[in-house]
Amino acid sequence: MIRVVLTESEPGIAQGLKSLLTAADQIDIIGLAQDGLEAAQMATLMRPDVLLVHEDLPAADGYEVCRLVNLAAPEVGCVLLIRENHPLLAEKAMLAGANALLPLDADAKKLLETVNTCAFSQSVLANPAYAAVTDPTKMPVTVGLISAKDGVGKTTLAVNLSVLFASRFPDSVVLADMYAQLGDVSLVLNVPPQGSLVDLAAYANELDSELVETHLSTHHSGLKVLSGSTTPKPVGLEVLSVPYVASLLGILRRHYRFCFCDLPPTLWNGSLYVLSRCQTILVITNLFELTTIRDTNSLLRIIIDGGYASADSIKLVVNRASSKDRFTVADLEEATGTKVDFLLPNDTENVITAANRGEPFVLDRPRAPITRGLGEVADCIINSVPQPAQKKAA
Repeated sequence: MIRVVLTESEPGIAQGLKSLLTAADQIDIIGLAQDGLEAAQMATLMRPDVLLVHEDLPAADGYEVCRLVNLAAPEVGCVLLIRENHPLLAEKAMLAGANALLPLDADAKKLLETVNTCAFSQSVLANPAYAAVTDPTKMPVTVGLISAKDGVGKTTLAVNLSVLFASRFPDSVVLADMYAQLGDVSLVLNVPPQGSLVDLAAYANELDSELVETHLSTHHSGLKVLSGSTTPKPVGLEVLSVPYVASLLGILRRHYRFCFCDLPPTLWNGSLYVLSRCQTILVITNLFELTTIRDTNSLLRIIIDGGYASADSIKLVVNRASSKDRFTVADLEEATGTKVDFLLPNDTENVITAANRGEPFVLDRPRAPITRGLGEVADCIINSVPQPAQKKAA
């Protein structure tokens, strides 16, 4: 049933509209406003699906009513009834926030079509995308993990961080292995691939959520996993084009609140696009050798100076830190001009023990130093999610 509030600029003028609407079984007239202020109040308090508002109303004209309702009750569809159809009026109505224009003498068919079209509130409110853009606690967050060199433990961190989030946010986390060749995410998680990043690229022009879901594996933690590649054959990076990566990332972000991307050290247009879409980028490094520090600086310069991400979105993470490291945090910060945000301990025993059990260490060793350290990274990401805007005091 579509709930409608009518207005009338003069007593009795709404009777014709009421007769046309009530002849349709799906229309319920729940109110009649006799001036603009009352119309805006009814729309705000009663939250009808549609407000039929006359252009000429006392107290506040139809355009002002549309502006007020658009601010106070944006889910209410405003249909502006006009005496004269003119392009300038259409522009004025659009700027006021009207959802549709309708001549006062519109026939029953056109009137019902317009009311049905504008009765969008329930479908919009029920759409998960509505919550994603209005509720900060449901806004999608993309986290990229990247390193300048392989062998620094990035994939291990990507897997465990994703599993940690999956335990905190059930059915809301996906991990995408962005390696077109030799990706290890599925192996580390011990989940058989259902499909892969490369497999989906063959359907780049017809990608949809159902197809993507058939290519995701599920870890027992609830984490969804997109493997990088299921075959050992060479694959050119041109397969992972920006349009394909953009479409895939858009689908994942629409269906999962947290999307983690394990990115290879090789930078190409697709990976640079992913970095540009990340709210947080974890750059993983260590203090073992000079070349890693030098390459980390180069990586940061490409990302930041190239305009792919802001310095504020980047968190520099030192993995496997110990007192035996050849270089210090101060050396790394001086070389890169970037503050170290997290120092994760070299907790080899717990990491290897968990790996040999085929279980992420955040589950197998919940009290281990490395798990506590990764928990601090998770808290930082969660705390960076936008919070509801505070209304100013009157």
